[in-house]
Amino acid sequence: MRRDARPKWLYDAQNQFWAWWAKRFLAPRFDRLGPYAKFIGARHLHLFGAGITAGKALHVIASSDAPVRLTVWATPEKKGQIKLGDCVLLTGGTRILAARKITIGDGCMLARDATISDCDWHGLYDRTSIDTNAKPVELAQNVWLGDGVFVGKGVTIGKNSIVGARTVVTRDVPPNVVVAGNPAKIVKKLDPEAEFRTRMDLLADPPSLDRFMDNAYAEMLHNNTLLDWVRSRIAPGKED
Repeated sequence: MRRDARPKWLYDAQNQFWAWWAKRFLAPRFDRLGPYAKFIGARHLHLFGAGITAGKALHVIASSDAPVRLTVWATPEKKGQIKLGDCVLLTGGTRILAARKITIGDGCMLARDATISDCDWHGLYDRTSIDTNAKPVELAQNVWLGDGVFVGKGVTIGKNSIVGARTVVTRDVPPNVVVAGNPAKIVKKLDPEAEFRTRMDLLADPPSLDRFMDNAYAEMLHNNTLLDWVRSRIAPGKED
């Protein structure tokens, strides 16, 4: 697709429908979901188990070929938990699997196919039951996980740190570093005194950002008609 051929009224109607759909079918699956949440591909966000909470302005981007899965395993003796902070971004293929507790700090960004698990799920010798040696995982504020990252049980990743694509993290990562490789190793140190611009800054005033984006779409789509959109769907040309 080269351009969005929808007329603005159709764009608005679709957004309203998916906002309603998320409120009706997704929000009840969270123990708590903060305001200003946005879901692209809402039907491809799958939540399993109790104990999933999220702060304000959670953004999830999912699709049929890259669903986002949040899974909590609970038994009568143990209750797992996934806690997402404010302004967290989860993109396609993200999997978060908690047997005990996984905490994702404010402003964290998880790129496509990132996986976080606080448990091995099977023992070395007893492979018929869930591994009881789960250890909490924590991502501090403003952590960025690249494509295909795996973060294992008991790991803490410090504030502002970045984990490079395809990295496997099995030990703690200090704040303000870039790590990469398998196993993860520090490849660069960030200046902790530098000014970081984060998703908390971007989403400090969600209604204002919504108005800005709405105006931008109004300008981009203002010449489109329903006939344009239908034609682009059934007989697209080079301009589509």
